This record gives sequence, structure tokens and C-alpha cells, in this order.
Amino acid sequence: MSAKRRDVTLVAVVSSAPLVGEALAASLEPVAEVRWFPAGRGGTAGLLDSLRPDAVVVDDAAEARAATAFARRSGAPLVHVVLDERRLRLLRSGRWVEQKKADLSPDTIRNLLVGGIFGRESVK
Repeated sequence: MSAKRRDVTLVAVVSSAPLVGEALAASLEPVAEVRWFPAGRGGTAGLLDSLRPDAVVVDDAAEARAATAFARRSGAPLVHVVLDERRLRLLRSGRWVEQKKADLSPDTIRNLLVGGIFGRESVK
């Protein structure tokens, strides 16, 4: 069996709303491939360990908890979109950092992800 090499940046979106994945895919199109997975099915930690994405976006507190260990181990940026409270959290240096802006636009999320993936600051 041959190992499959991935040359594209991969962002996993675990969300209860497919529209979140679609909006991020459009915003990240020139930068990364976005794969959407439905939230609430369980097994998110194992999914992320198998997929090994470069970044993760979730919109559910339980999914954020499930993705935290992967993000800490891998250094992948993890963004939690808290839709009902209109806020964003980014896992940085092993701790959740609340973003000052309440802008939940796909471009704002894209900028957080791109900064975490390609920026100079470590997110571990």
C-alpha cells in the first residue's frame, strides 16, 4: 500500500450547519480545501486524528471539547464559532482566547485560520 501525500492545506469543519462549511469553503478556496462533517455524531477526536487537518473549525461546545486534544497535540489552529452568542474563540498556546470582535463573517474566520496556519505565532 502506498502512502497518499497531501499537498493542499486541509481545514476540517465540524458543524451543525452545512452553511458554515460552505461559507468557509468559499472564503478559503484559494488557500485551503475545506471538508465539512456534521456535528453531534460522536467520534470527532478519532476523526481528527485520522484526517490530520491543518486547522479545525467547530460551532458546538461538545465538538470544541472533542477537538481540543487534537489541536494541542498537533498545533493546528482550532476556532470555535459560538453562533448563539455571536463570538469567536481561538485555541492559542493551549488556552482559549476570546476574539474581541463579534464579527462572525467567513473572512474573519479565514483570517484567524490563515494566521494560525501560516503566521509566525505558534498556536500550541
